[in-house]
Amino acid sequence: MALSRAAKADDVLVSIHPRRLGIVGDGLPGSTSALLLDGKVIGTSRNPIKVCQVASNGAGAVTLAGAVVGDVVESVVNLTTPGDVTSSFESVISVAGQIQQTAATNLSAAQCLFQVSPRS
Repeated sequence: MALSRAAKADDVLVSIHPRRLGIVGDGLPGSTSALLLDGKVIGTSRNPIKVCQVASNGAGAVTLAGAVVGDVVESVVNLTTPGDVTSSFESVISVAGQIQQTAATNLSAAQCLFQVSPRS
């Protein structure tokens, strides 16, 4: 069972202590699995996302393949004009497959390195 959203307590398939500690997913290769404690992900089989691509001209969506709602944006670095532009983007992914640029800054010509940690 691959999840296209953040894992929740209701997704638990195997439980060690009723609704406290459980495993989400089937553990098959290519599928996402997660370990939940009290409904919060404490471990996952998903790899962090590290992608280099151009951002946007002002606020709006930037495609980020593999991002899932709830994933945490660790950092965004402008590689064209070196600098940290993390504050120009949302801190938690709100739309699957996208990261929202929240600042009006024109980063459409900037190669940015996006680093996102999975939370499911």
